[in-house]
Amino acid sequence: MEHLDTGSKCPFGFGAEQNGERGFTHAAIPSAMSRDKLPELVKAPIEPGEDALRTGRCLCGAVSFKIKTTADKVFANYDEASRRWTGGVAMTLMVRASNTAFHGWGTIVQYGNSDSQRHCFCRLCGSSLFVRYVQPEAMDGMISLSTGCLDSLDGLALTAETHIDQRPDFFAFEGDRKGLTSDEIRTGFAPAK
Repeated sequence: MEHLDTGSKCPFGFGAEQNGERGFTHAAIPSAMSRDKLPELVKAPIEPGEDALRTGRCLCGAVSFKIKTTADKVFANYDEASRRWTGGVAMTLMVRASNTAFHGWGTIVQYGNSDSQRHCFCRLCGSSLFVRYVQPEAMDGMISLSTGCLDSLDGLALTAETHIDQRPDFFAFEGDRKGLTSDEIRTGFAPAK
C-alpha cells in the first residue's frame, strides 16, 4: 500500500490531471448548500448511458442520475460510517455535485451522521446513493457516489483506499494503490493555519 504525501491540495494526490444537524432530513432542501454546490435537477428519468455519460439509479428506479464529467477512479472506504452504511467497504466515485444531474431528488433522504457528511439514500428502497460533504471547505460541494448504483462498471479502476487503518483483517484487494489512514485524512483536510 502506497502512503501519500498529504502536503498537496488533494490528500489523495488527485486533481493535477484534471484542470450541522443530526437525523433524517429531506434532501430537496439541503441545509447550507449554495446553488453552485447542487446537482442539476431534471424532470425526466435518466436512461442508462444517456448522452454517452456514466449513469446510475437506485434499486427501485425512483432516483436516477448521470455524471457530466469523466469519473473512473474508484475509492474503497473502510471507515466505520461506510461499513455501517453499506454493510462492508463503500466503493465510491468522488465528483463535484454540480457535475451531476439527478431525477427524483425529492425521493432522496439524508442522514447527518457527522458535522461534515450527509449520507443520502432513496426513501423508497433504501439504496445507498451518495455521501454529500459539507466541510471542511475543500470538500464542500463534493459527493461520493456509490459505484453499486451505476448502470455500467466498465472502465472503472480501484485507485485509492481510505481509512486503511480500519480495514478488516478478513479481506484485502490485490495490487498496489494509493492509501490513507484516518489520521492522514484528518491532517490532509485540516483547515490551513
